[in-house]
Order: sequence, then C-alpha cells, then structure tokens
Amino acid sequence: MTVGGPAPAPTPGRRRAERGGRAGQRDQKRAARAAESPRRPERSQRGDKDSGTLKSPRVPRPSTTSRMWRWGLVGCLAVLLVSWFTWYATTPEPLPRSDDTVNASGVAGKPIYLGMFAATDGFDRTIRIAGVRVHVTASAKVTITPLLCRQGAVGVTTDPRQFCDDVLDTEGQRLSGGDSIILKIESTEAAIAVIDQIKVAYREDLTWGTQPAGAQQAIVTMAGRPSADDAQ
Repeated sequence: MTVGGPAPAPTPGRRRAERGGRAGQRDQKRAARAAESPRRPERSQRGDKDSGTLKSPRVPRPSTTSRMWRWGLVGCLAVLLVSWFTWYATTPEPLPRSDDTVNASGVAGKPIYLGMFAATDGFDRTIRIAGVRVHVTASAKVTITPLLCRQGAVGVTTDPRQFCDDVLDTEGQRLSGGDSIILKIESTEAAIAVIDQIKVAYREDLTWGTQPAGAQQAIVTMAGRPSADDAQ
C-alpha cells in the first residue's frame, strides 16, 4: 500500500457549483444596483418639485433717503408752479397811460364831469372793473365819483349823457374799446383841486391787478357862487 500520489482531479460537478456561486454573486450585485437605480429619478423629481415651489426674488424697495429726495423734488416743482402762476395772475398787461393834464373849471354847487381814461377803438381787451381809486389834494371839501361812460368819451362837460350811450357806476362793469372813465366833481364852495392819475382795479381772464391809467393829472377850479350883493 502506497501513501501519497497525485491529487484526484476535480469532478465536473464541483466546477459547475463554483461557477454557479460566482454567477449568483454577480446576480446579487446586479439586483442591488437595480434596486438602487430607481431612487435616482425620485431625487430628480423631488428636486424639480422643490425648484417649482421657489419664490421669485423680491424687488428691493427704495430707501428712505431716496423717497425724501423725490418728495423734495416734487415739492420744489409745486412751489415753482404756484409762484409762476401767482406772478402771471397778478401782472396783467398795463393799461394805457399818458402825460396829459386835464384842466377844468366849474361853479360851486353844480357838478362837472371830466374824462380821465378812454379806451380807444384799438383797445382790444375787455376788463371787469372792481373799483377806481382817486387821490385828490384840494383847498376845500370836494366830492369825486368815478363813472363809466359807455361807448363815448368826455373832455369837460356838465351833461355827459350828450356824449355817452349810458353813464354807470364803475364797480362791476365791463370796460372795452370805445368806453371811458370819467369823474364827477362836486363842491359846495370855491375850491382848487389837483387830482392824481387814477388807478383802476380790475380782472381780466385769469389775471387781476390795480394799475394807473389815463391822464397824468387833472386841475379843477371851482368858483364860488355870486352872492346877491355881487349881483347888484
């Protein structure tokens, strides 16, 4: 009996078993990979879902300093606009003036009328008179009343209706081309009066103002009434 010798050759059945074991391991790895692979789309879908819920970035609001600058600019523009309108509204076109002096004489106790301002036919404006200011320096008490001569003009007269279509109080009346402003002068005693250039307060469209107009001045002499002794 001999001990030792060549090892027995492996049987075919064992090799197949070994191969089958390796194949099983490979199949297990593949199955594990296959089990992991479906999870990847879930991550991408979750990512897509999360990305869809993201809010759009907010627009930054202007700072307090920027808003103050804007309001300041708007305020400056408003002040400039109001200032310009006020200047425009209170500076209407000047009324016609002259350096003439009107000389008139009358008798105490009887009124006389003299023209101080005439809107000639070339006067293409229409103004609404608010009032006429008269300043007089006289040696005795003299009463002066401004009047509007409608479509007419007066030099010096005791009856203006001969030259005017109508004689009206000036306040609230409209004056246009062809009209004039006259003064009614009354005194109960002898007097000498010097009347300065009249000032007309009026409104025209969106403008208004008080401006000098007409003749530079008027000098009026009112003689006293002759007494009964003088008549004899």
